[in-house]
Amino acid sequence: MRDREHWAVYLVVWVGCLFAVLYFVLFPLLQRMATLEGEKMRLLQEITVLQRKAAELRRLEERLQELEALARTLSRRLPEEQEIPDLLITIEDAAFLSHLELLSLKPEPPKPQEGYTELPFSGSVRTSFQSFLFFLNYLRQSPRLIQVEGFSFGKDQEAFRVDFLLSTYLLGGGKP
Repeated sequence: MRDREHWAVYLVVWVGCLFAVLYFVLFPLLQRMATLEGEKMRLLQEITVLQRKAAELRRLEERLQELEALARTLSRRLPEEQEIPDLLITIEDAAFLSHLELLSLKPEPPKPQEGYTELPFSGSVRTSFQSFLFFLNYLRQSPRLIQVEGFSFGKDQEAFRVDFLLSTYLLGGGKP
């Protein structure tokens, strides 16, 4: 009977205990869950950014491999210093095969750059337009890299006169 008389006190004690449990246990858990949810969203965003970076890294690695293969190919096509006289013979052979008259071919001063040295050659030929195109084609087919820097056409008696500038490169900076 006594318990029935103090039911209000018991109710207040139970409500107090329930409030204490909610305040000291559940609310911190709910706050921790909200904090973890925010951390989860931040980590998901970070994962997305890292996945994009990983995909970009794969693309960059593929591009690097392509560039390394290109560099190996170009380095095989670049002449060595002792091959420069043979390169001049290659240019003369291309002129002969193209049926054009080589008026002059002279080396210009080397142009050192960072990592390589440019070796320019200036020349002049008397030819027909078609023969000059054959000449350029023979230069393109050369086993060594010969770059046509520029050319200009002019009239010389009854044929075209073409002045041109060719370049090749040596690896390594400094003069050859």
